[in-house]
Amino acid sequence: MDFSVESLHAAEKKINSEILGLMKAVNVSSVTDLKKSALNKLHKPPLVDFLSNIVELLDTSLSLCKAAASSVDEMKTKVMDTQKQLITRQQEELASVKDTVQNEMKSWADVVKKSEKQTRQLTTKSVKEAVKAVTEEGERSKNLIIYGAMDDEAAELGFPIKFDGAKEAFTSICDEIECPDLEVEYCTRIGEWKSDRTRPIKVRFRKAADAATMLRNASKLKSTEEFKKVYLAPDRTPEQRAAHSKLVNQMKELIKVDSSKYYYIRDNKIKCTDKI
Repeated sequence: MDFSVESLHAAEKKINSEILGLMKAVNVSSVTDLKKSALNKLHKPPLVDFLSNIVELLDTSLSLCKAAASSVDEMKTKVMDTQKQLITRQQEELASVKDTVQNEMKSWADVVKKSEKQTRQLTTKSVKEAVKAVTEEGERSKNLIIYGAMDDEAAELGFPIKFDGAKEAFTSICDEIECPDLEVEYCTRIGEWKSDRTRPIKVRFRKAADAATMLRNASKLKSTEEFKKVYLAPDRTPEQRAAHSKLVNQMKELIKVDSSKYYYIRDNKIKCTDKI
């Protein structure tokens, strides 16, 4: 038996109905009055009917309890899987920060060999730049850029940008890829509206994990009619966008050569796997 709130309410309704029927048969007004002395008033046939119905309801209730326990176990497993994914994502982010700092430290060591005076100046500058880069990367990880989401028609009529339809488009996309309850700081279009292009949408989350969740589920948009041309991407720097664009062009060339494989970009590298 599959568990649902409706089936639970139905079982409760049947049990209450049987109890009320039994109370009426023995002429009592309260469940607490259903004692042995009251039940002795019943003849055998109606008593047998009541007992048969009660046994059937108990069996149904037991099945519902087992189904509910199974549903709880399934939800518990999903929660644990989500927690594992978040922990993995945090570990990856920490590893990325660690690599950045280590690379900066290595460059500082090389500079030390050249000039003590120059080293002091460059070290201070490099530290500041490294800290700034790490801080900016952490802030950018909370952002998400949505490309290809149609601009609201209100923008064309000259309404203020707060009516640009960004929030409505974002909400529809979240519903489509099953990402509810995300904590968003703001959501807005980037740039001025023009009739010959669609402005991207920038979304700022309170937590980087929310942005990562949407990126993981972004592939679901390809199977929808409304959003099949919508593309979700991290908030990259101009340098990162240029590097990513170069990888995309290289990947297109690989697809032309061998379209039997599925190509994708991960960790700034082109990877492939056999199509399923």
